[in-house]
Amino acid sequence: MIYCARIPWVRAQIFDNRKFAGVFMFRSDNLFSRFMNVLFDVICIGVLWVVCSVPVITAGAAATAAYYAMSKTVRHKTGYAAKEFFHSFRFNFRQSIPLTIAFWIILIVLGVDIWYVWMNDSRMNSAVFMVLVFVLFLTAGITIYACPILSRFDKGNLELIKTAGFVMFKYLPVTIPLLFIFGAACILIYLMPWAILIIPGAYMFGLTFPMEAILKKMMPEADEGSEEAEKWYYQ
Repeated sequence: MIYCARIPWVRAQIFDNRKFAGVFMFRSDNLFSRFMNVLFDVICIGVLWVVCSVPVITAGAAATAAYYAMSKTVRHKTGYAAKEFFHSFRFNFRQSIPLTIAFWIILIVLGVDIWYVWMNDSRMNSAVFMVLVFVLFLTAGITIYACPILSRFDKGNLELIKTAGFVMFKYLPVTIPLLFIFGAACILIYLMPWAILIIPGAYMFGLTFPMEAILKKMMPEADEGSEEAEKWYYQ
């Protein structure tokens, strides 16, 4: 029997192959490295979103920053995740505070009303329940679109809400699945608290795919070859 390890050139060949495999795995331009970089950025942005939402009234600014960082650094490969997140967070902080407070007030009132109506079943209450559910749907839909729109456009709060509401109904076939996915993500986090490290970033990453297509349709056309056309959000 011939033991290959005893043959010098075979040992050298095995060593070279292992060395090549190691170099290939840690090259920054191979598929594995690109995947790990994307995964790290997605998790990083998701964690920053959760942490910066803890004060509650900053949840809007955190969600806006998470979308901005995710679309710019992960989807369009421009900038650094944490840097872009905090840039957007600071920039939209003041404007997002009143919107976030209004959202939480509406959500709490709707939650209490829906629970009360659900516990006191009657024909009249059934009609009220449907109205409350519709208002909840409207609030959640506007919120989902408001944060990405705020991250991309300079609009006042009233104009932002009107635009988000219009886009919500215009792209209703997109809105409904997004709301169901968001609800499913919340349920998964409730059942598996550790998933809060992964699910928020994964949801925001998935959100960029339909949302970027919508936002591009909302942007004015840029002249080909102009400085504006070269910016990341037109790519």
